[in-house]
Amino acid sequence: MLGTRDYLQLIQIKVAGNLKAESSRDYLGYLWWLIEPVFKMLAYYFVFGMLLSRGTEDYVAFLMTGLIPWLWFAQTVSRSSMSIVSGKALMMQVYIPKIILPTIVICQDAVKQIIIFFSLLLFLYFYGISPSPHWLSLPVLASTQLVVIMACSYFVASIVPFMNDFNYIVSTGLQLMFFCSGVFYSLDIIPPRFQQLLILNPMASLLYNYRRALIYHQWPDWSDLCLITLGSLLAVLVMWRVIKRLDHIYPRVIL
Repeated sequence: MLGTRDYLQLIQIKVAGNLKAESSRDYLGYLWWLIEPVFKMLAYYFVFGMLLSRGTEDYVAFLMTGLIPWLWFAQTVSRSSMSIVSGKALMMQVYIPKIILPTIVICQDAVKQIIIFFSLLLFLYFYGISPSPHWLSLPVLASTQLVVIMACSYFVASIVPFMNDFNYIVSTGLQLMFFCSGVFYSLDIIPPRFQQLLILNPMASLLYNYRRALIYHQWPDWSDLCLITLGSLLAVLVMWRVIKRLDHIYPRVIL
């Protein structure tokens, strides 16, 4: 029977192995971790900043500080949705708590995001936005987002093994959240009567606070971050218990 230390070591080994394998598949290797968000940023800037003339003088920085955290959220949740199903081979070799499978995906993407965030700070510096003490809040913002990602990832991962079609709902839901998160526009343009609905979308608040700290040299709204963190931690605890209860059912459903 494996213990907690063994499971943590398994996560570490799988994350390191997956990252190495992912980089070896591409000619540019680890550089693709940086190139992908840049390409997506350029596409959105072309559409919204040039064709639709929605941009401002700092629109590139505005877009980068919204798009990079959003891509972390969307890609991790999307990949986590199939994590238990994709872990079929590992299930056949050894018993592991099934919550480890989405956790591997979450940790793998979190490691990549550390490098991307450092690159974002370098970009902002060379773009002309001077560093400030408010940048020190970035680890807090990233930690809050990580808890949100864990809650959403565990939720979708727990359902997909029983209903593969739910993956399409996840894709549509992420697209809806994308347009409601203010990735390429300021939340100030939303009518006040609709802004209250943003409480249902933690990513909208997170992107707003990323920009406060990184672009506008203001401290994040700590009360918002506390509420998001507490709510997400509660959701993580609930999903952990749900997946634990279904632990011995998943192999029968998948295999």
